Amino acid sequence: MNAEPAPVSSIDEAISAMDRNIDRCLAGADTGGFFAAMYRAVTARVRRGIEDGWFDDCDRMERFDVLFARRYLDACRGWEAGSEVTNAWRLAFETSKRSNCIALQHLLLGINAHINLDLGIAAADAVGAGEIGALRDDFERINDVLAEMVDSMQAAIATVSPWSRTVDRIGLRFDEALVSFTLRHARAGAWQFGVELSELDPDRRAGAIAARDREVTEFGRRIANPSGPLRLAVSAARLRERNDLATVVDHLVARAG
Repeated sequence: MNAEPAPVSSIDEAISAMDRNIDRCLAGADTGGFFAAMYRAVTARVRRGIEDGWFDDCDRMERFDVLFARRYLDACRGWEAGSEVTNAWRLAFETSKRSNCIALQHLLLGINAHINLDLGIAAADAVGAGEIGALRDDFERINDVLAEMVDSMQAAIATVSPWSRTVDRIGLRFDEALVSFTLRHARAGAWQFGVELSELDPDRRAGAIAARDREVTEFGRRIANPSGPLRLAVSAARLRERNDLATVVDHLVARAG
């Protein structure tokens, strides 16, 4: 998956970069497009929220959202260039090349890297030292958009993967990795991580990010390689899944506007 050669500086630029990413995913049957489509929808909804004045500080929210988007786009570009990316994103990109995973797994791996790791970093970067508390209400608003779009994405995936909801239910019942992988858990963890980072000097901050990356990557491995009943359910779902990224993308783009 390719990305922009230079950092984006506005939400419009970020959405344009994501559109080009999605086009490349469609052309190359790249399953990373499932996350790309969902994230493009999230970003479009945040842009609408800024235009409509949803947030306490819309200028700060755009800065936050652009920093958040850059982490994804930079990871895409770094992976394509063969340069260093976080382990969590490396796992997501490597898994996108596997034919034995279903769309829901690819989506969750992108969410894992971007929410459990990148979201807290972007929050800490968006404000000055000691100011992160002022971001809390707007952080929760953007998380509400994330939750809405994840629900929409799961519905879209169900149109091409009829058993994905069964996998989800089995996972929620039997597998600890997906029991703990609720958006509420991820969102709360991302905020706490951002608060912790905002209080650290640069050297300690780098160490905290590296430690968080290891934790998030280990969590992602359990999504990529499920065990027990969930593994059997994923195998069964894969037999009925259609490789129809275009349908999912159309659903998400229409929903987000």
